[in-house]
Amino acid sequence: SIFVKKARMGQPMNMTEGLAFANSLISNSQAQKNVIAFQQKIRMKTERGSLSNKYWNNFQNFAKMYELVYPQMVESHIAEAIEPVWMDMKGNVVQEKDAFGLKVEHKLKHADYLLFVDEVGNNTNMKDDGRVGGERKIGSKGGRAQQTVATTDAHYTVLGFTAGTGEPVMCAVIFKGSEVTSTMQMGIDITKPYLDGVYTNNTGENKRYPGAPTCHFRGKDVPAFVCCSPSGGITSELLKEMLEQMDKLELFPREEGGPIPFLLLDGHGSRLEIPFLRYITDEATEWCVCIGVPNGTAYWQVGNSEEQNGFGMILSR
Repeated sequence: SIFVKKARMGQPMNMTEGLAFANSLISNSQAQKNVIAFQQKIRMKTERGSLSNKYWNNFQNFAKMYELVYPQMVESHIAEAIEPVWMDMKGNVVQEKDAFGLKVEHKLKHADYLLFVDEVGNNTNMKDDGRVGGERKIGSKGGRAQQTVATTDAHYTVLGFTAGTGEPVMCAVIFKGSEVTSTMQMGIDITKPYLDGVYTNNTGENKRYPGAPTCHFRGKDVPAFVCCSPSGGITSELLKEMLEQMDKLELFPREEGGPIPFLLLDGHGSRLEIPFLRYITDEATEWCVCIGVPNGTAYWQVGNSEEQNGFGMILSR
């Protein structure tokens, strides 16, 4: 890359020069359109379409992180090391002048065995939500536009397991409580009417009691994992049971010499406790799990920013 060549010449670029060069590369391209769309989505106030200092710092951390992850992917047989080649954004081997980024040294063979999980917590109490996304309400002159909201605390956590193919694998919902009730299992859509008569008339998709979302992965229906914990957050035992549900459905068949399901996690304490560790190291239910350092959720939960800025905001509305 130009950065390496400049360094070898004894004229390394600084961050300002590097950003200017990166912005020149994406200028008037589809990559810049993607940057603008992302910045609009998160309501970024800086100049639209330009990469910022934060991008530079995040890129450095992200690159270092995956330098450690790739060898583990190879060991679990979901990826392989290859001779370094130039590739475009679609993964096609190209000449350097048509390449996007640095040379590629690893090839993902089984993207459907690669799992990411994004975790977002919330509370049904809307009293302190304030203006969602800066939205304003209309009221009388001199008065306050007050909206009726829920004020009862009910903490919960939602986890979305996603494959490297981009497909949703399983949804998990953790409620604060001691046991799962039928109300938690069924959910409720207050916008749908209650139909008298047969119970089944009110349960299912687009009905009064829709239930938690079911994912469709590798030709199988994967029901949501609905559970409870004292705090409404994840525990080692619950994380183990989530993987156990996937294994009971045989979503990731193990064969000798074949791929082992690979899960990328952040450094939350639940990942380092006995129930989870014992399960993933058992020969019959082996998982290859990469656990990031603490306080690095923004890097290890790959959809974390989108989850936080999208899910919570939509729910509040």
